[in-house]
Amino acid sequence: MEAFLFDMDGVIVDTQQYHSQALQQVFTEVGISVSLEELSQYAGTKRGASFRGIAARRGLTLPVEQLSARKDVIFNTIIAHTQLQPIEGIPELLAKLQAAGIPMAIASSSSDAFIAYIVDCLHIRSFFTALLSGENLPESKPDPAIYQLAARTLGIVPEQCVVLEDAALGVQAAKAAGMYCIGYQNPHSGRQNLSKADEIVASIREIHLTI
Repeated sequence: MEAFLFDMDGVIVDTQQYHSQALQQVFTEVGISVSLEELSQYAGTKRGASFRGIAARRGLTLPVEQLSARKDVIFNTIIAHTQLQPIEGIPELLAKLQAAGIPMAIASSSSDAFIAYIVDCLHIRSFFTALLSGENLPESKPDPAIYQLAARTLGIVPEQCVVLEDAALGVQAAKAAGMYCIGYQNPHSGRQNLSKADEIVASIREIHLTI
C-alpha cells in the first residue's frame, strides 16, 4: 500500500443519513413516496442522481436542478443543527497513516464546497494531500473515474491504493479502478451490499493495516 483513499459521507463523518432524510423530504413535498431503503441505493452518487434515477423508475419527468437545490437547502439546515464528529476510529486511522508517511486523499461524490466544510469542521484538512470531488466528472460512482483521478493526483498506481467505502456503488467504483477496497458496514448508510469489497469491517477500529 502506497496511498489510502477515503470516501467521505458515511466513512469519515456520519452524514449519509442526512442526505437520505433531505431527499425523502423533497420527494414527499412533490407527492412521491420513496423509502429510505430505496434512497440508500443512491448512496455515494453525485448531486441529482437520485432524482434522475427515481424519475426513470417511475416513468416521470422531474425538474432535477430545482429539486436538487431544494434538497441542498434542507440538508444544509440539518447539518447546521448537527454537531458533527468524525466516525469513531477515524482520528486514530488518520494519525497512523500520517505517521507512516502514507499519502491520503478524499475521493467523494459530494461537492468541493461540502468536502472543504467537513475537513475544516473536523479539523482534519492537514491529513490529506488531495480533496477530490466527483461533482464535475461526467459519471458518478460506480464509475471508477473519481478513484482513477485520485491515483493520478497522488502519483500512485491504482494497484497500490487502498480505498475505504461504505456504499455498494463506491465499492464497485474502487474495484473497477483496480484498487483494494475495505467496506465499512455503517448502520446509518442503509443496507449496503459490500460483498465485492476485499474485506468488510463493522467498525473503523477493525481496520488493521500492514504499513
